Amino acid sequence: MACVLPRVLATALAACLCLPGAAPAFENPAPSRPIAQDGYFQTIARVDDGVWLIAQPQPFHIQPIGNVVVIEQSDGVVLIDGGGSPGAGRRIVDLVRSVTGKPVKAIAITHWHGDHVLGVASIVQAWPTAEIIATDVTAAHLRGRSMKAYPKGAPDAALQAAFDQRLDGAETSLRDALAKPDLSTREREGFQASQRLLAQYREDTRNLVLALPTRTFVESLKLDDATHPVELRHPGRGNTDGDLIAWLPRQRVMATGDLLVAPVPFGFNAYPAQWQAALRAMQAQRPSMWLPGHGAPMRDDAYVGRVIELIQHTRDAVAPLAKQGVGADAAKKRIDLSADRARFAGDDDWLKRWFDRYWTQPFVDAAYREAKGEPIEQGEG
Repeated sequence: MACVLPRVLATALAACLCLPGAAPAFENPAPSRPIAQDGYFQTIARVDDGVWLIAQPQPFHIQPIGNVVVIEQSDGVVLIDGGGSPGAGRRIVDLVRSVTGKPVKAIAITHWHGDHVLGVASIVQAWPTAEIIATDVTAAHLRGRSMKAYPKGAPDAALQAAFDQRLDGAETSLRDALAKPDLSTREREGFQASQRLLAQYREDTRNLVLALPTRTFVESLKLDDATHPVELRHPGRGNTDGDLIAWLPRQRVMATGDLLVAPVPFGFNAYPAQWQAALRAMQAQRPSMWLPGHGAPMRDDAYVGRVIELIQHTRDAVAPLAKQGVGADAAKKRIDLSADRARFAGDDDWLKRWFDRYWTQPFVDAAYREAKGEPIEQGEG
């Protein structure tokens, strides 16, 4: 994490303030450079006949844009997800038009997080007859408390102003993080890039509107086609409680949403055992290609296996402590996932930091709740 500022950024920047060793003065931000050099703007690449992936060239950002899968059917285009802001949505429209003249007829939303849904309204402006499809659980989140901070149907000045205030807080958090004297060069570069990207994100999130689903399903929905049929499925609770995956049986392509994210998985408010079961069921389909919610296409299931093992390692570390009555905060301090961190982040200080923020801290909490039999609930924004 893989959303009231979109959740990933809000959580991440709050964590930045916990860094030790505050400095008395803040250095000026690095001079801006073209955002494209930071790998923030998505690009489009063909991954199979009639199938493209829209993704960020640099796959990890502390406020990411979710991948978009483009599937060309005989009478139009199916998109899996719709980008993370109005600006991203407009860029997605241009990218789709660069590869096909057919209209977008459906947008299937993998889950409710903002980095996958806040561009949909811009896409529907370009293709007003497009259906917006989601599981019934995800649709309830989009209509309810989880996304209450976002205007629905049309821009709302008061909600926009409140959102912009949260961006002010994020900007302050980034400045505070950069003021820490003990950052490595890689970490400092990462926070400086994040400042540049936050400025772009401000532009992209003007006139926010959340487009709501027009069609929902419970377990599965087929979008039939002679050459590119798409099977939308709800594999059960996993990364969220309403995950949607898309299976292309003829091409053997699996679009996963945030059940699969690279290079660092997102573990917020997840359902550990059911997530493992969902990934194993997806493996059983023997995909020839995996298209993750963030990151590059994968032509085998090696990374999938690593994520399944990571979930199991974390559950195995947490469960005994929970059963012994160790508190959740104390358990987080006692659990050592350094070997797993190395498998995912290598020696990259920036990725190691965010492995801990996006996986260790939130997922240990989820695994602890699972072990204690406590409910796991989705958050806001």
